[in-house]
Amino acid sequence: MLDKSIAITFIKALSEIALKKGQFEQIVKDLDMVCDVILKQDNLKKVLFHPSIPRSSKKDLITKVFGKSVSDLMMNFLRLLIDRRKEGILEFIPDVYKTVIEEKKNVIKATVQTVVPLTGDRLDNFKKQLKKITGKTVELEIVQNPNILGGMIIKIGNKMIDGSVANRLKNLKTKLLSLRTV
Repeated sequence: MLDKSIAITFIKALSEIALKKGQFEQIVKDLDMVCDVILKQDNLKKVLFHPSIPRSSKKDLITKVFGKSVSDLMMNFLRLLIDRRKEGILEFIPDVYKTVIEEKKNVIKATVQTVVPLTGDRLDNFKKQLKKITGKTVELEIVQNPNILGGMIIKIGNKMIDGSVANRLKNLKTKLLSLRTV
């Protein structure tokens, strides 16, 4: 059984080659189309993922489905997956390729929870600060959450900074309770 880490490795390699060949934007479009077809066509997945169907038949199918619609680089990539018996990663591509592409474009996604929405100059300044800290262009998703009482919670990738009033009160309560028992 294949996992997402293998898919990430293959997509990173594909995007690096596309960058070198000046085909990065085309590969992004091709990946969009391949993902769309894979997500919508269960019969295609059944044939591609079936272990007893010969590789040559799978390659013919890939050529018929995507031949004229995608770049030669993408076709070579799909054929390579079949040759190496890694066509199973195609089911993970919709989940991983956008993250890999954004990484190559030097873009990172962040989620910010606040009580009051960030707008105007505050939002612009906040984005500039995050860009300065991360060194990447930040795409923000702002979520209003009255439960945090004030401050904000920032999640960038797998890192989280909890500067909420609710968290500070919880930490203070824990400290006070620990002092009481001593």
